Amino acid sequence: MTIISYVEAWVMEVKQWRAKWIWAAGTAGENDVYVEARTTFPIEMKVIGAKLRISANQTYELSLNGTRVGRGPAPADLAWMSYDEYDVAACLREGRDNAIAILAHNFGTDRIVTEQLQGPGGLICQLDLALEDEAGTARERTVATDEGWKCRRSPRWAKGASRLHLWGGYREIVDLSKEDGWERTDYGDESWPRAVVAAEAEQPGTPWPRLIPSEIPHLRETLVRPVSVVSAEGFLGAVRSPDAVLSGSAGGGATIDASVPGSFPQLTYDFGREIVGYPELEVEAEEGGVLQLFYGESLEVALMDTFLLRKGSNTLRPHGRRAFRYLKAAVLATPVPIRLRSLQVVFVHYPFREGGRFVCSDERLNRIWETGRYTTLANSQHHFEDCPYREQSLWVADSVVMAKVVYQTFGDAALARKSLLQAARIQNEDGSIAGTGPQRNRFLLPDFCAHWLFGVWDHYRHTGDDGFLREAWPHAEKLADWFAAQEDGTGLFANASRDGWWCFIDWTDDIERKDRVTALSCFYYKFLNVAALIAEQLNEPGRAGGFRSKAARLRAAVRAQLRVPGTTVYADCLSADGLSASMTAQTNFAAAWSGIMEEPETIRFVEDYYLQGRLPRIRGAFFYHIVLETLFRHGYAEEACRQIRDYWGAMLDRGATTWWETFDPTLPFPTVPSPYLGHTPTYLHDAIPVSFSHGWGASPTYLLTKEVLGVDASAVGTGAVVLDPAPVSGIDWAEGTVPTPHGDIQASWRRESDGSIRFRARLPACTAWQTRQLAEVAAAEEAGTVIVTGIVSKTRKQAAAMP
Repeated sequence: MTIISYVEAWVMEVKQWRAKWIWAAGTAGENDVYVEARTTFPIEMKVIGAKLRISANQTYELSLNGTRVGRGPAPADLAWMSYDEYDVAACLREGRDNAIAILAHNFGTDRIVTEQLQGPGGLICQLDLALEDEAGTARERTVATDEGWKCRRSPRWAKGASRLHLWGGYREIVDLSKEDGWERTDYGDESWPRAVVAAEAEQPGTPWPRLIPSEIPHLRETLVRPVSVVSAEGFLGAVRSPDAVLSGSAGGGATIDASVPGSFPQLTYDFGREIVGYPELEVEAEEGGVLQLFYGESLEVALMDTFLLRKGSNTLRPHGRRAFRYLKAAVLATPVPIRLRSLQVVFVHYPFREGGRFVCSDERLNRIWETGRYTTLANSQHHFEDCPYREQSLWVADSVVMAKVVYQTFGDAALARKSLLQAARIQNEDGSIAGTGPQRNRFLLPDFCAHWLFGVWDHYRHTGDDGFLREAWPHAEKLADWFAAQEDGTGLFANASRDGWWCFIDWTDDIERKDRVTALSCFYYKFLNVAALIAEQLNEPGRAGGFRSKAARLRAAVRAQLRVPGTTVYADCLSADGLSASMTAQTNFAAAWSGIMEEPETIRFVEDYYLQGRLPRIRGAFFYHIVLETLFRHGYAEEACRQIRDYWGAMLDRGATTWWETFDPTLPFPTVPSPYLGHTPTYLHDAIPVSFSHGWGASPTYLLTKEVLGVDASAVGTGAVVLDPAPVSGIDWAEGTVPTPHGDIQASWRRESDGSIRFRARLPACTAWQTRQLAEVAAAEEAGTVIVTGIVSKTRKQAAAMP
C-alpha cells in the first residue's frame, strides 16, 4: 500500500477510543470547577496525518503547542456525549516535543431551572497520528488522556463566584497574575498532580456511555468590534479617548485612570445588535488593578467577569460564552492609569451559507425580514437555542419555527436535523418528549410533543431525507402511543392540567387550561394526520389507516363537545365545571390551523371575531407563526402583512435589533421587555431574565419569502416548489433568493403601469414547480436553469377557494 492510499484509508477508519475520561483530583462534587490538563510527546518521524478528538463535561478550550485550536463541545445528554474532531497536522512540530493543553469547566450540582449542565467533571482527548519513518513505512501512534496526564485545578479562577442567574452558570473572577505559560511546550509541569481517571470511554454504567461525532460543522468565528461609545464616565477618575478602540487599529487605545481613591471610571460600548461569543481585550496595566465587564441585551447591564490585572500586558478572555449588545468596562484600584488597547468579540454561530435574500418596496418589511434572519442566526449555535443569554437550551417549539426560517433563508438543514434528533434521544420511557433539552429533564409540555412531529415532517418535506425519517419513526410511534394514553372515552386529550405538566399553547394567562384543553386536542388531531403521512411514506398503510381513523373520531369529538353552543368557534377547555367561558384567538387559530375547522368556519372566525378585535390580544411572538400561516393559507395576505407591519414593526420602533421573547404593543411607548414593564406573564419576577433575542419570533422572515415573494420551498425535497406570490397593497415590487438543496431560486414581481403584476423566477433545472395563481405562464431553459414567467391573475383568497 502506498503512503497516499494508506493515509486515505486511515482518514476513513473509525478509530477505537483508547483515551479515558480524566479530571482533577480532589474536585469531585464541587461547583464551578476549572481544570487544566496537559501532556507532552516527541514526534521523531514525518507526520502524514493527525486527527484529534476531544470532548468534556461541560466545556473545553484546546491548545496545541501554544496555539488555540478550538472550543466545545456541543451540549448533549450525558448518554449521547458529542465529541469534536480537528485535523491538527499543521500544528505539530516534527523532531521536537509537542504539547496538548486543555482548559475545561464543569458547572457542578447547583440548581438550574432547565435541568441542563448536569453530570460530573470530565474531559477526554485522543490524538491519532499517521507517521512515516525513514524507510518510507507508515506507522501509527496515539496520544490519549489517562492517569499519566498532568491535571490541576486552575489557579486563575477564584472559587466561590456567585451565580449569574438560575438558568446559567457563574460569574468569572480571574487572577491574571496566576498565568504561568502552562500551555507552552517548554513549561515545567513536574509539580503538577497526575490526572484522576473519571471513567473508561464508551462503557455502560459510566456517566458517559457513548461518544458520537459532532453532527454539524464547527461553528463559524468572526471578529466584531463595537460600533459606538454609549458613555464614558470618570466617576471621580478619568477616561480619555474611549473611541480609540472602535477602529481596531494599532495605537494607544483608551486611557482609564482609577488612581483617585474611590473612583470607578466606566466605558460602555454598543455593538449595534446582539452578538453571541467570547470577548477579547488587550490591556496595558503598568501597576496592575481590576477591570470588570458588565453585559446587557439592553443598557440594564449586569456584572459577569472580574479580572485582576497583572503588571504589564494582559489579555482578558472569559471562558464562558456571552450574549449581549452592550458591554461596559469598569476599572478600579489602579495605582496608575491603564490602557485599553483593543476590544473585540469572537462572534460564533452555525456556518450557514448566506444565500437567502428578500427586499421589496416596503422598507419596514425589509427590516423585519433581516431582523428575523439575524435573530435566527444568533440563536443557531450547536443546536437551535431559544435564547443565547438566559438559557441556551434546546426548546422543541422554538426549534421548529427557526427551522422554517432556515429552510427558506439559509437552505442548510443539518442543524434542524440535529436538533430534532437530540430531542428524540431524550424521549421519556412513557413515550413523551421533553419540551427542552438537550439533556434529560422533567419539563413536559404536551403541545410541544406534537410540535416535534410537525418539525420532523417539515424536515422530511424539505430534504427528502429517508434515513432521517426512518431514524425518527420509532420515536414517533412511541409518542403516538403516549398521546393515545391521554385520551378520554371520546378521544379528546384529557387531564392536561395535571401536576408536573406545563400546558403551554402560548405564553399568556388569557387561555384557560383545565382538563380537556381544546388547543391540545387540535394539535393532537394534526399530529395524527402527520403520523399517517409518515406511515404512508414508510410503506405502513395499516398504521396510516389507524391514525386516520383515530383522527376522524377525534375531530368529531372536538366539534361536538368543545364548540361554543350556537356558534362555529371553540371554548378554551372542557372540565368537570362544564365548557369554559373563556374563548381566545389561540384556541381558535389552533382549530383552524390543524384542520378542525372547515374553510367557511375559518373565514367566519377570522372576519367576525379576530379582525373585529373581539378576543384578547396575542402578545407572544411564538404563536403568531400559527396565526400568520392560517391567514395566508385562507387568503388573508393583506391582513397577515398588516399584522407583521404592526406587531414586529412596533418592536423595531422601540429599538429591537433582534426579536423579543414577548411584546405587548399596547404598553406605553417607549419601553423594552424588562421584568418591570408587563410584557410577560412573569411580570415583576425580577429573578427571571427577559430575552431580547428569541428565534421563535422570526416567522415573518420565512413567510415573506414563502408567501409575499411567492417561493414556497417547504416541500422541495419531496414534491414541488410552489410559485404563488401575494402582491399586497403598499408593495410595488419584491425580489429575493431562496436557497434549496438543488440550488438557489431567484424570483421577483413588479406592478406595471397598466396595473398588471408580472412574476419571474429562475430555478435549477432539476426542480419541480407548480402554480395556482399565475396566468400566461411560460417556461424556458437557460444554462442549466428554468426561467418561469407569468402574470398574477388571482388573489390569494381566490386561489385558496380553488379545489
